[in-house]
Amino acid sequence: MDVSIIIVNYNTTDLLLQCVSSIVSLTHGVSYEIIVVDNGSSEENLQPLRQDTRIILLEQKENLGFGRANNKGAAAAKGRHLFLLNPDTILVNDAISILYRHLCDHEKTGLCGGNIFDSEMTPIHSHDMLRPSILSELDTVLGHIYYKIVHGKNSWFNHTGKPMKVALITGADMMIRREAWDKVSGFDPSFFMYYEDSDLCVCVEEAGYDIINVPQAEIIHLEGKSFQESRSRCERYFGGRQVYFHKHYSTLYNRIADFLNISSLKAACLLSSLLGKKEKKEKYQQRLEVYHQLINKAS
Repeated sequence: MDVSIIIVNYNTTDLLLQCVSSIVSLTHGVSYEIIVVDNGSSEENLQPLRQDTRIILLEQKENLGFGRANNKGAAAAKGRHLFLLNPDTILVNDAISILYRHLCDHEKTGLCGGNIFDSEMTPIHSHDMLRPSILSELDTVLGHIYYKIVHGKNSWFNHTGKPMKVALITGADMMIRREAWDKVSGFDPSFFMYYEDSDLCVCVEEAGYDIINVPQAEIIHLEGKSFQESRSRCERYFGGRQVYFHKHYSTLYNRIADFLNISSLKAACLLSSLLGKKEKKEKYQQRLEVYHQLINKAS
């Protein structure tokens, strides 16, 4: 078996089946299996999956989160390489064979992913050139000045037409060498959702492998068209960030990062208020409340 495709599902069955159909119709020249790890979906969402002979269904009784569910899929996988794919994606071309061949031809590459587009084929976030850090967070606050100066238009999407070394591959599509996966023991189960993909990339790189964007592999990611930032999602995001920063950085580093983040959120609240942007002010206030809550809980 060349590739084990692992997809984590939680009540996204219609999108998932669309994703599976694109895999079956566009993947050629490699042997593969499709493992769907279901994170406790409703019976209504599970029934079509139980009847689909194209997939191997692993039913979980509860929502394990993204990383731990992928770990379950990897434990059952028979492939030489693992391809972690979001259910709300659609292959544009034979992306799986392209990524597979890249891993086979480049032994130093431990993890790779393709270029990602939205439903209108507009380029969207496919990779990052910086690990999560004080620098990356300051750069976000400052409108990505560092990215624009140092990396230009290739900061988050590969326009070069050639494979390119990056810091992180988005979790929507990650093909990882099985040897590298085993070396880092897969996803850290401390993460529930958010930042676990960043952590995996960092661990793979620290294990001696390269992280590569392969632009010839093209995938549509449907997420974000009607996105609303709920409090629970905000809590999961900052919770994942906290786990990542505490794992990779010192206490002093975390204190500095927290101070800078709180200061930037307060400034964003004040600016939104002065400009009469009520929705933005409420969004930043919610983030600030969640951030304070997590810091107080950890102390």
